[in-house]
Amino acid sequence: MQIDGWATVRVEERLPRRRAAVPRARALANEALGRAGGPADDDQELALVVTELVANAIRHGRGRRIALRVEAGTRLVRVEVENRCWTTRPRRRLASEVCPPGRGLALVAACSRAWGFVSGGGGTTRVWAEVDRPG
Repeated sequence: MQIDGWATVRVEERLPRRRAAVPRARALANEALGRAGGPADDDQELALVVTELVANAIRHGRGRRIALRVEAGTRLVRVEVENRCWTTRPRRRLASEVCPPGRGLALVAACSRAWGFVSGGGGTTRVWAEVDRPG
């Protein structure tokens, strides 16, 4: 697999659809960064994107597990989270004093080069984001 014109490192894991999946997902993203070369430190923008995508899958999805895929190249990291039967279509919302939750995808959009989602067969939705690597 190639991303940004370079060979990538791919890390995939099925995680429980529970809050405990969030730190595990961040650790897997750091692992992919380290295996792709360069520091595997906590890239704050990447950590925020991973946190928001996994938290959304936990909150809005169904089923007992979510699928996480992280592909890290030398300049770009792609994060994908897939879940069955999302209750709402993923969409970015603007900040509101009336409805404080719901700004996660706005943060993802602000921290990523691009983001989107793909509806798959069997009621699955895969939300993805591409984050530039620092440096």
